[in-house]
Amino acid sequence: MITIGTVLIALLLFTAGGIVKGLLGVGLPMVAIPGLTLIVGLPNALAMVSVPVALANLWQVWQFRQAPGPGGVLVPYLISGAIGTIIGTLILVSLPEAWLELGLATMLIGYVVLRLSNPGLKLMQGAARKSAAPVGFGAGVLHGSTGIAGPIGITYFHAQGLSRDRFILSVGLMFLTFAAVQIPMLGLTGILRADTVLTGVIGLPAVAAGLWIGNMLGRRIEPKVFDWLVLIVLTWTAAGLAWRSVSEFAGG
Repeated sequence: MITIGTVLIALLLFTAGGIVKGLLGVGLPMVAIPGLTLIVGLPNALAMVSVPVALANLWQVWQFRQAPGPGGVLVPYLISGAIGTIIGTLILVSLPEAWLELGLATMLIGYVVLRLSNPGLKLMQGAARKSAAPVGFGAGVLHGSTGIAGPIGITYFHAQGLSRDRFILSVGLMFLTFAAVQIPMLGLTGILRADTVLTGVIGLPAVAAGLWIGNMLGRRIEPKVFDWLVLIVLTWTAAGLAWRSVSEFAGG
């Protein structure tokens, strides 16, 4: 049962995630899911963010619809990613929650390390095309099981050296496709309940407000400042998830 306190915390996380997404083009799941997982568990967290993530990315896809996507990459990436999302959702309902939380913590730490190391690797177009299907599948599995495809998906598109509008369009299509597959899967597996969906719907104005604030701040404040703040929050959250999962293992 979702409490009023949980809804209020969800609204704060949706707003924060919307701000980051408005500023950087990505970040709503990365901010909202870990925080909600600490409160309601990973399956419920995914159910809560599913509708806001889908609609936020639908808006960004429409906003950047004129941008050309990376040639020969998106179709195989999205198709294999959709299949991976189905498999990932089945993993979500099959594994103990402690394992899922530990996996999410690992993904967050990996993402932070990638952002900090900033290897500057560039994928040539030929390599990007050849790797589109397997990388998309891996991102889909991650999205289905943890709700966060960023460590694979965002890194993949960023490594291609896309312009901001092409990057946001590509990532938006990725998250929109994955969410479109995951939402019915969450319903079929019994994770998507009326109270979790309602929490997400209630949070839509918070996401919209966050997107607006992020767009406004993006004109005045260096994105690197917010980037560092996000990395700090994600690191702290990853530590909390890891501690909770280890405690559950020890208690079990």
